[in-house]
Amino acid sequence: MGKYDKEYEAFRLFEQIQEQTVREEPSMEESNVAQKQTEETPYYEIEYDSCPMPGVGKFVLKSAKIQPPPREADPVRERFNQMRDIARESRCLTFSNSKFYDKRIQQENARLLYRQGMFMKDFEDSCDRNLPYSAYFPTYQMMGYGQLRTYFTWRTKVRQGDILQTSLSYVFLYLYELLNNIGVESPQEGMERLMLLWDAYRVYDESIDKYVLRWLKDYHIYYELPWSFRDFVQRHNLSPHYPKLFAPEDDFDLYCAISKYDIRKSVFFTEERAELIRDCFRFVMGRLCQAFAQSHVELEDYVFHPKKNMSVWMPFQGALFYPALRQPDRRVVLSEREIYLCIDNRWTFSTTITTESGKQLIGYTMKQMEAVLRRLTKYRHKLSANIGTLSPMLVQELQKDGISPEAVITQATEAFYKEATKTVVKVDSAMLEKIRREALATQERLIVSEENLSGALDSSGALEDSGTEERPPDGSLSDKAAGQNGLQAVMPGSKTALQMPLQSIGTGSPAVQEEADITDLYTSPRGSADDSRASLRPIPQSLPQAKTPDWQISSPAREHADEWADLWENLTEIQQGALALAISGGADIKKFADAHSVMLEVLMDGINEKSMDFVGDSILGDDFEIYEDYREQVKGMVESL
Repeated sequence: MGKYDKEYEAFRLFEQIQEQTVREEPSMEESNVAQKQTEETPYYEIEYDSCPMPGVGKFVLKSAKIQPPPREADPVRERFNQMRDIARESRCLTFSNSKFYDKRIQQENARLLYRQGMFMKDFEDSCDRNLPYSAYFPTYQMMGYGQLRTYFTWRTKVRQGDILQTSLSYVFLYLYELLNNIGVESPQEGMERLMLLWDAYRVYDESIDKYVLRWLKDYHIYYELPWSFRDFVQRHNLSPHYPKLFAPEDDFDLYCAISKYDIRKSVFFTEERAELIRDCFRFVMGRLCQAFAQSHVELEDYVFHPKKNMSVWMPFQGALFYPALRQPDRRVVLSEREIYLCIDNRWTFSTTITTESGKQLIGYTMKQMEAVLRRLTKYRHKLSANIGTLSPMLVQELQKDGISPEAVITQATEAFYKEATKTVVKVDSAMLEKIRREALATQERLIVSEENLSGALDSSGALEDSGTEERPPDGSLSDKAAGQNGLQAVMPGSKTALQMPLQSIGTGSPAVQEEADITDLYTSPRGSADDSRASLRPIPQSLPQAKTPDWQISSPAREHADEWADLWENLTEIQQGALALAISGGADIKKFADAHSVMLEVLMDGINEKSMDFVGDSILGDDFEIYEDYREQVKGMVESL
């Protein structure tokens, strides 16, 4: 047999163990001695409150013979102990500051903070103790008894509106609660309390700004609030803190930047009309969104599209946040640079790209809106928007969804303009009644008997001219003065009734006041209220003409030689030839277009689009007619050929 071929005797392990156990079993006397020694032997017990490091236990030597006196019943301590018991159910019990940067530790601490926070959401405390606390990613579990009482006492005062200065870690713990919607009824209430805390505490420590400003945006992305983040930023004057969100300035400039047709380069877009056009565009886009929504599609789906490679997005970076609520599938577009998608409760982030069909749709919307506005304001040059500029596939999809962009844009523009230019008149019934009473009183004073009147008449029946104008003691005008001020004398029967003409009660009287003193929403001359004697003024020979709105006053076209030269250089040979034929007159432009295999409408739109870019206005009207204002410039371009 070899070295490793040694045979071993087999035995039954269970039987041998039993025999060994029986042989080593102690007697009764030995057992009593061992028990007595165990009771007298000191032992160690873990205590949390006696340890200087919050959340870390300390081994304290105990004796079985010397038992500490029982503590008095403390419901607050019992509540804290129940909260700490939640940590025993945690899958990961590592709360050391040395591992605060570990992603798994942060997620577990966030889950534990959410569960303990919901357990303590309604707890209130009132304690005189004020212990400091400092920790990265503070949690309840890391705090001692005195620190817990300090925090919950401070939180109780904050909820009552009394925000006092304290350790910054306490402040961040309360911020974590608000981000997790702990202790609030809705996200709206959570945002209100978040803003109240930030506005009040940044006076003590501005270092929280860089965290709160980041979390405010995440809050609007994650929670569905009844307002947009852009409206929120503008309402609280936070635009300087979000330059990327407001560059370009607003949604109008954003759409102009991605549009195939930039209306800002149009000669129709002047400083006087800028506000009108901006507001009209927002109104039209709102109507378009409604039309798309009625067909169960989203307008943004036609315009924006996220990139294929999207990154996982976790809200509230730098905070302990646990996504306890399941989020519905949705898309949040903050700007052309930011888009957030939630699919199956999983968030992703990417910059957006604008589809080619989306650029065409926005360009057509702006051009059609401007064409309608030009017609409504009686602008000297017309403009036409060709639906053919949209891709055939997009047109088919819109027709399939039952959407007519031309009809929606036209109706929306007309509705906006009608609302913007209407005159709203508000009649003050109380002031009107006062005018009536004063008119009746004046009429009573001007009615004289025939006997008194006969003495003042000469043989021809005319009023005697005493050379002076007398005014009765009551302050009213004399008969002669009243007659000279447009009052008509009538003699019914035995009395002469001097009556006021109805026109003497002018619209400047306080009885009729224009609501908010406006004639329209953009250009409204301020009215002024006259005194109560406005009814005695002479009848004006002609009524004042209404002020023409500023946007209806046409401005001269920009005529710079370099702009026309740039336009000519950017025209194709076919477009240059077409303009040469048009300026010469008598040529058949249709045959010219057919000879070059191009549609006449496409040729005309191409020239007008380039003229809009360089000159700021269209130079061709219907039937390829050159506008009279630009004939000299076009002739100069052609002669330079």
